[in-house]
Amino acid sequence: MNYLTNHHVLSSNDLHEMRALLSGLANTTELDVIGTEREIAGIVHSASFSSLNLTHVTYGEVKTSLHDPQDNADVLMLILPTGGTGRVQHKGDEFDISQDVGLMRDIRASFDAQQDHFSCFGLPLPISLLKQHVRTLIGEVQDQIDISFETKLDLSTPGGQHLRDTVQYIATALDGPLRNLDNPIGLDSLKDLLLTNILTLLPNSYSNLIHQRKTSGAVPYYVKRARDYIHAHAHTSITLEALANHAGCGYRTLQVAFTEAFSLSPMAYVTAVRLTYVREELLAAEDGISVTDIASKWGFTHMGRFSQSYQRKFGVRPSETLRSGS
Repeated sequence: MNYLTNHHVLSSNDLHEMRALLSGLANTTELDVIGTEREIAGIVHSASFSSLNLTHVTYGEVKTSLHDPQDNADVLMLILPTGGTGRVQHKGDEFDISQDVGLMRDIRASFDAQQDHFSCFGLPLPISLLKQHVRTLIGEVQDQIDISFETKLDLSTPGGQHLRDTVQYIATALDGPLRNLDNPIGLDSLKDLLLTNILTLLPNSYSNLIHQRKTSGAVPYYVKRARDYIHAHAHTSITLEALANHAGCGYRTLQVAFTEAFSLSPMAYVTAVRLTYVREELLAAEDGISVTDIASKWGFTHMGRFSQSYQRKFGVRPSETLRSGS
């Protein structure tokens, strides 16, 4: 299966073309076909969103070998296979990868792989961006820890499956509702969702700190600050970082206190507020304005899920509200 088809970069049987492209996208300097029975049938799709870049690569019905030397870039590369199998050597580990086993590759270490009928998602993750999101989740850390992940990722666990589903969901959103990539509310939400899932679902050097559920740092005053910020900025992109900074505590701490106060997480509260604004605009909409027009304006890009959320909150479908106001 191909992903991100509306973000096509390359389709080629030319090994040199594929090698040149992947050297820029994934630091791959040596790409070769194993055997002479078939030639490579490379397909590359890639989409940028809110400082991240998600790529899907297909090599075709062929065996390939990869070699990437170590690089000075402080970047990790999340690799989630979508088809075929591979055998990788990285940071002293050697193991098989498949749709049930992914890889967190460290660009600063060499990497070797042999692949068979292989396809995968690739997501570069600057370490500075990951550390910034750690601070968003838990606040400033007194003793800075170098961020690291387990190299071998078990995608068959509930957490691994959830992460894989999240990446596929984001790819679908970028290929459809967010195809034009001009909706900062939706794009920033996707980035926050993905980084939060990566840091909370994959074992890493900050896992213990991230999963602590202390509430002493977020008194009701901070919760009120976050609530007021949401109402004042619901029409713009609200990132986890901005919300935590305004509240004055780490997002995980705020999340616990906010949920205790309102029975909703801060971001669920954001959704509820935006749904209320959508309803107000539906009731006041002029002829020719559609539900999709208004929902998209408020950052709702998946119309099926939007409609379900709207009906759960207000007891009617958005289209019914639109008709009642006209």
